[in-house]
Amino acid sequence: MGRGRRVAVAGLALAAAAAGAPLGGQEGGALRLGLTYEARYVPGMVVAPVSASAGFEDLGAAVGDILRTDLDYSDRFDILAVPDTLTLSGPPNYALWNQLGAVWLVTADISVAPGTQTPLLRVSLHDLVHGVLENVQAFSLPSVDAAGFRMSVHRVSDRIVFWATGGQRGIAATRIALRRSDGNGSSHLLLIDSDGGNPQRIETGGRNVYSPAFSPDATRIAYTIQDETGYFSLVELNLITGSRRTVRSGRLIQTPTWMPDGRLAYAEGVGGTTRIVVENDGPLTEGRAQSLNPSFSPDGTSFAYEADPANEQQVYVRPVSGGPARRISIYHPREDTNAAGPDWSPNGDRIAYSALSDRRWQIFTVNPDGTDRRMLTRRGESEDPSWAPDGRHLVFSSVDSQGSTVWILDVFTGRSRPLTAGRLDGLPDWSPPIPPGS
Repeated sequence: MGRGRRVAVAGLALAAAAAGAPLGGQEGGALRLGLTYEARYVPGMVVAPVSASAGFEDLGAAVGDILRTDLDYSDRFDILAVPDTLTLSGPPNYALWNQLGAVWLVTADISVAPGTQTPLLRVSLHDLVHGVLENVQAFSLPSVDAAGFRMSVHRVSDRIVFWATGGQRGIAATRIALRRSDGNGSSHLLLIDSDGGNPQRIETGGRNVYSPAFSPDATRIAYTIQDETGYFSLVELNLITGSRRTVRSGRLIQTPTWMPDGRLAYAEGVGGTTRIVVENDGPLTEGRAQSLNPSFSPDGTSFAYEADPANEQQVYVRPVSGGPARRISIYHPREDTNAAGPDWSPNGDRIAYSALSDRRWQIFTVNPDGTDRRMLTRRGESEDPSWAPDGRHLVFSSVDSQGSTVWILDVFTGRSRPLTAGRLDGLPDWSPPIPPGS
């Protein structure tokens, strides 16, 4: 068997002062917070240099770099270096690679599709433990300077993840939208690949932009802008055509998000309070509490949101059809226990949010019923979590001595990496898989 590596997996152990006391909805009683770790096996993988026919050497090198980075950032494999003394010519020596600690071997070659000038990338995944060729597939590639080149290779990376994990989703063929401040009191949108490459600035026409949110098919982004007079507009941008649609304008429009069926929900200020409404439908929340930041369960039957009925932000879950709300964050009277910005996992099993811990904002996750609360960060001030489509990675903003940056965290291994650095960035949203042609 391949050795792979074992990594520390961070979780949060919460214990009530009284043994066996329930965690969800708990009002009083001291809580003990402590990080716990366990070993998790990560299989070794070798990504061999891409073999390219004459004239395609630069293309092969670019493809190899993207594949290697994507598979590393998937956090599902321990990417092993290729020893200088090991020859790569001829059929793979399965037994030798396995002795070096590898479980998987990825090989690839680039040639020209017959009768065309289109580069053809053939990728093979080898199971070194059982000594078999697991999968092989050919992919057409655009030229290295084409707009869709990097995303085409990202899709190949996700295909390899799918093969090696028995059908689990990858995150390479995704993008992250965020707000970048210009330093002069205004801001704009930035789209960036999940590996930090291919940044794209999007002008929004307003002084400030807030809360970008991808549609379920990743072809549109909703966001709000604030003009010079202080008024807000909710805008929908079509990423394929570039067209824009103003959905709603008013004195206070915030935190748009998409329901699983493609409808837009957002927070709207009405009569001194803020309520959550659905476009062309009606309000989901009423009353005097300030309600905003909705996030919907994958089946569309429930939503999480933040509200302040006790004059302190907390995170709640309630049915879309109506009914009582259940608080899933921790509230202690006369203590700084604010919680905000929930995001429901695409797997449906966890809700991420930010909350104060020792007077600093940090990232937590919790079951939709409020149980099994876990603290994931301890750096700077960490807020605005957004799930990747694989349900195991989060993107979030963090303010520390180096500025306001955006980070990516694997909630299983605890591994984190900066997506942006040294910038005034925040309010990230992680896209679903980007469809071909986008």
